[in-house]
Amino acid sequence: QVRGPGLGVVGVSKGAEVALAMATFLPQVVATVWINGTAFLHGNPLVYKELRIPPIPYFTERVLFTEVGAMDNSAIFADPRDPAYRASAIPVEKVRGKVLFVVGEADRSFNSKLFAELALARMPPESGRILSYPGAGHLIEPPGSPLCSYSSIRGTPRPLAWGGELQPHARAQEHSWQEILQFLELHLGSVATMKL
Repeated sequence: QVRGPGLGVVGVSKGAEVALAMATFLPQVVATVWINGTAFLHGNPLVYKELRIPPIPYFTERVLFTEVGAMDNSAIFADPRDPAYRASAIPVEKVRGKVLFVVGEADRSFNSKLFAELALARMPPESGRILSYPGAGHLIEPPGSPLCSYSSIRGTPRPLAWGGELQPHARAQEHSWQEILQFLELHLGSVATMKL
């Protein structure tokens, strides 16, 4: 249900990268939930009006394979702190709303904790905070969702490893869901206060 005037955005993985870019460039986005994403463009450029942010290339030759033969992509991302990639950073210093970063520390897709910390360090004071969960994997979803440590996605020759340990991941989903709901209600307004 759209209440307005501000919008909330929730993104996971590549969607979190897009959500952070929306928070940066669209003033109507006042609350952003970023779940295990990046703070730099990877693979594809961001083109918005006259702006073009170049991507950091994927280094697919660095793919690792798990004990069950799934692809572990954690090594295909270059170190975003390398000055050569400065132009690929999403300019989060322009964020006007609030951002909640949700991080699974056992994410086997990429180092989302590092990306969250780098983004938060460049954002305006008090505009974001990080929830970090040891043992949680990449796909942090609503409570009751099963842990998905591996899955196939279109365009990959083998399943991808997402990481996570069963109990810590489940606890992270339960805790983060309550935090996400409170965050969105705080910044978007309560349903109880909405005029019908």
